[in-house]
Amino acid sequence: MNSFRLRNAFGRWTTRVVVAALLGAGVGVLDAGAQRPATPPDRPRIGLVLEGGGALGFAHIGVIEWMEQHHIPVDDVAGTSMGGLVGGLYAAGNSPGEIQKFVGGIDWSNVLSGQIQFKEVSYRRKEDSLAYPNRLTFGLKHGLSLPNGLNSGAAVGMLLDRTMLPYFNLKSFDDLPIRFRCVATDMTSGTAHVFEDGSLAQALRSTMSIPGVFAPVTHGTQVFSDGAAVDNLPVDVARKMGAQVVIAVYLDTGPFDPKDLNSLLGVAGRNVSIMVANNERESMKNADILLKADVSKFSATDFGDSATIIPQGYKVAEAHAAELEKYALNDADWKAYVADRDARRRTEVPVPQFIDIYGLQGSQQTEVADEFTKYVGKPVDLKAVENTIDGLQGTGTYSSISYNMIEKDGKTGLLIRPRLKNYGPPFLNVGLTMSSNDANNFNLGMGARVTFMDVAGPRSELRVDGSMGQVASLRGELYKKLAADKGYFVAPRAYLTHTTSAYFNGTNQLAQYTERQNGFGVDLGYQISPRAEVRVGEDYQWYSQVRTIGVPVAQTFSLTPWVTSLGFQYLGQEEVQLPTRGSIVQSSLQHYTQRPNADGGFTQMDTYLAHFIPLAQRSIFFGTARGGTSFKAEGLGLAGFALGGPLRLSAYSRGELLGDDYFLAQAGYLFRLTKVDLFLGQSMYAGGLYEIGKVWNGAAGTPSLPNDVSALVVMKTLVGPVYGGVSIGDSDHRKWFFGLGRIF
Repeated sequence: MNSFRLRNAFGRWTTRVVVAALLGAGVGVLDAGAQRPATPPDRPRIGLVLEGGGALGFAHIGVIEWMEQHHIPVDDVAGTSMGGLVGGLYAAGNSPGEIQKFVGGIDWSNVLSGQIQFKEVSYRRKEDSLAYPNRLTFGLKHGLSLPNGLNSGAAVGMLLDRTMLPYFNLKSFDDLPIRFRCVATDMTSGTAHVFEDGSLAQALRSTMSIPGVFAPVTHGTQVFSDGAAVDNLPVDVARKMGAQVVIAVYLDTGPFDPKDLNSLLGVAGRNVSIMVANNERESMKNADILLKADVSKFSATDFGDSATIIPQGYKVAEAHAAELEKYALNDADWKAYVADRDARRRTEVPVPQFIDIYGLQGSQQTEVADEFTKYVGKPVDLKAVENTIDGLQGTGTYSSISYNMIEKDGKTGLLIRPRLKNYGPPFLNVGLTMSSNDANNFNLGMGARVTFMDVAGPRSELRVDGSMGQVASLRGELYKKLAADKGYFVAPRAYLTHTTSAYFNGTNQLAQYTERQNGFGVDLGYQISPRAEVRVGEDYQWYSQVRTIGVPVAQTFSLTPWVTSLGFQYLGQEEVQLPTRGSIVQSSLQHYTQRPNADGGFTQMDTYLAHFIPLAQRSIFFGTARGGTSFKAEGLGLAGFALGGPLRLSAYSRGELLGDDYFLAQAGYLFRLTKVDLFLGQSMYAGGLYEIGKVWNGAAGTPSLPNDVSALVVMKTLVGPVYGGVSIGDSDHRKWFFGLGRIF
């Protein structure tokens, strides 16, 4: 979907498709159609052709608005990408005002990011996101592979399904209030495919599927992607529909700027723009009236600027008033034209009498059908249906789930089309961690998680985690639900973990130790909701601390304890990388039957709390508190709790403060400076952080109440949150810090 002639063409090209999708999410629909009369013999049949162009396509709404006000009838609409989406909304009976209102009400960043909202993700997938807070999920089903688009198009598809649902039994796009066609590229043949019947929502979803950005739409053996590559201004399609006068709207982005060739993406984008311009050139010649909307001051990614882009279409129509008004109808004829158009508008959705699950088999089909059975025999509650779909997509198994109505044996039912991810399971999450607040203490790590599905029955999972760096580990856990309709589960596991730790005296590092904590065990648990889980478990461990560098300042130990554990976790934040609202609660209690360098056992508890409050639209206030206790057990040394390091008393070195008990409180404020890339959902924030903590039974010279204040910058990126700043603390502690990886 795009007019690839834009400056920074490649980036804008991708966004066009997105916009198209969103726009398609539209407004109301129609009522049973009457037979369409022929175009009156005293006037020509008029076709409106709308070009692809991302957010620039908002200008089409302005053109339509002017034509409606001046009684210019439209008998046929043809469009590609954004032009297809705007044209489809108009053809379905939506007024320019309705389309404009819809566009202004879209949460563009959420829809364009292609990510399922964190609150809708299942608990297990929430844990994956916490462990690997990025968008890098691979599939291992056919070897290492990526999904076929950065955005599955699920959010866009749902908007289109909702909008076009009353047209479920449309025999032909000729039966719409205005005849309609849209163009997509058939990836199997490399030719243009003109949609003239079938699912209107799927046709609109297909026309804007930019390869590599939106996942293509598969129908049988055909695979469809964005139509801009083959026919971005489909004047020829309007002619074939029978239009005698063709009004084409071209999105004029101004002359090419040679500076755009200074980057790799700029060169690639210019090549694409040349290809698209070639397929538009003939179309521009063949239009009877060519409206060149001046959108040179905007980019295809300016989705939030619809209110200023729409008038550009109105202006170009006004500039061509003399040409256009030759086809205007008088009041009586216009009233008759509108009445005929409105007679074919549909607004009613029948009550479903059955559920049909398309594309699944066996127990998987039954499980999905069970989720929707409650909607049989009741008026369709679109919000409830979409909430159910969100819950299923949150399991991570499906790339998208669309819905429609279907007729079978004289009955009408609810059709659900789940699309399984074709590149997994198994799935592979990967992540890079990096942090430092000392030139001599740089922590670089890499981790990966492989998730196998249904290995021990439906809804079971086997996770295998591995990491390298300061923490080197290998861990496997089998998760098995004990009842299909309950939250009880069992989770046996085995693990090997080696952690490198430093030992300090004041600010001087005296030694380095390696902690080995290897073992096996099993948890019994209950998943309270998609946000919360409680576990109780028993492990047998081989637990030791070995000095690797420096002087022997702390006692080493080697234990083989039984460990009884109790854990609770609530993940109520609204996103992972940088939450703006919600809360996090994580707490664990562990009892060891053996104690380092002493008789008897010991018990430890560690708890973390965080809460996020949005202030206006661009600001976040957050507060966190964490604390741990060893319940009067003293002299635990390296088996105790440590503070220091980036975002854990940043003015102190990592692990500089060590004791048997601790607490740390933080209060911070962040202000969003800019959205770096709307399509990928990236943003940059700046702000401040105050930290105050304490450790008990620490080494000599440990400050009584260490604290610091930091200025920091945080950027949300495709590979995870990146942060950096400077911190000034008590006792002449000053450090810079930076990192990549989980912040909260």
